[in-house]
Amino acid sequence: MKKVYIALLIIMFLITVPLTGCDGFTPSVPGDEYDEENTEVAYLKVFPASATLSANQAKKFEVKTYNSEDKLILPDLSKIKWVCAYECIACGVVCDLSSTQGSLQTTFSAERTGEYEVWAKFEGTENKWAKAVVQVN
Repeated sequence: MKKVYIALLIIMFLITVPLTGCDGFTPSVPGDEYDEENTEVAYLKVFPASATLSANQAKKFEVKTYNSEDKLILPDLSKIKWVCAYECIACGVVCDLSSTQGSLQTTFSAERTGEYEVWAKFEGTENKWAKAVVQVN
């Protein structure tokens, strides 16, 4: 009887984990440490750069900032802004971001199908932009 309960518990676990949308554990990459000397933002990138989702499905995006030596740096979070754009500008607000400022991450979701862009902006002496393209089916 004990074996049946353990087997059921394992089966439930194996079914539940893929359904939750967990991307799994991502170990830190060697050399992924922040450069603390040259902290001027040269450019930024949004990860993932593209995604395909279903309507009302959520996806987390992260912005990473780099210096002129292509090293990862930690920016002033108060200068980070997030916006999303839909292919139809006249359609109004049809996408949602969990965070629009002060964070390296945001979670995107949309009600309508179509192509969206998730933009991260670093406000400095020169504004820097990076985007991800999202296809909602």
